Amino acid sequence: MIELSPDKLSDLIAMIEETGQVGYWQFHAASDSFSWSQQVYRIHGRRPDGGTVPRREALAFLHADDRAMAEESLRAAAEVREEFQMDARIVRADGSIRYVQMAGRPFPGGDGAAVDVLGVLIDITDFKRTENKLRRLAETDPLTGAVNVRRFESIAHAELRRTARFGKEAALAIIDIDNFKDINDTFGHLVGDEVLRKFVKTMIQTLREVDVVARIGGDEFAILMPETSAQEAAIPLQRIAALSRSLAIERENLTICLTFSSGVSAIMPDLDLREILRSADKLLYQAKRAGTSRVEAFTGDARKRISS
Repeated sequence: MIELSPDKLSDLIAMIEETGQVGYWQFHAASDSFSWSQQVYRIHGRRPDGGTVPRREALAFLHADDRAMAEESLRAAAEVREEFQMDARIVRADGSIRYVQMAGRPFPGGDGAAVDVLGVLIDITDFKRTENKLRRLAETDPLTGAVNVRRFESIAHAELRRTARFGKEAALAIIDIDNFKDINDTFGHLVGDEVLRKFVKTMIQTLREVDVVARIGGDEFAILMPETSAQEAAIPLQRIAALSRSLAIERENLTICLTFSSGVSAIMPDLDLREILRSADKLLYQAKRAGTSRVEAFTGDARKRISS
């Protein structure tokens, strides 16, 4: 066992804090306040002031969605003597977010009551950012940035369960670019790739944040639209169609008129995802046979053809 003098122990703790981005804290139940080490202050983006931090002030730095869990964990540690560990987000004064892991352990006083809770705060922001980046890479199409098929199916299954539970409407559209092979044959695959990227960007910018765009084939895409009927889904598709007729391709200084055909099916609780996809796909090919730049929408009891 290593024996260290108080000075050496203090230096070692400082080194651990600095290199491991680990801070330690102490909660004083009697004064309802915290003592923070210098690294905890740094993680919070604050300068040490030599005093204690009131509990309400300390918890106010946490993201609103994480505050209640931290409050309950601290209460359980102080009153029930339960250790805890949790991940949370700290919102600094400048609005930036730090991801942290918090852990606390109660230390009872002589009468058995928890007087103090001692804990550590570890900055895991870099790890979380790397984890999120890897997750995005695993869930998105590398060329266009659209969601990939696997992730889309997961989201669609969740939406199907939600519509069944709450009786909400939702729509699923399948889009196929008209005569995309001609673009590749005429201008080359580099231009074709740029067209796909611009088309996806146009879709994402035109649709709502809750809508999900996925690439499910070479020039075929799917759009999931929560809280939207099949007929309502045709409206944003028409806006996308209008914007896509003049896609500026910076690589070759070209402007390409892009059109697409689409089949839109209502998401109905009595159908599984494969049936809904088959329905939308069937409507897509009906739109193709009827001519380019068309949308076929099926609501469950009526079919509507819309010229884009």
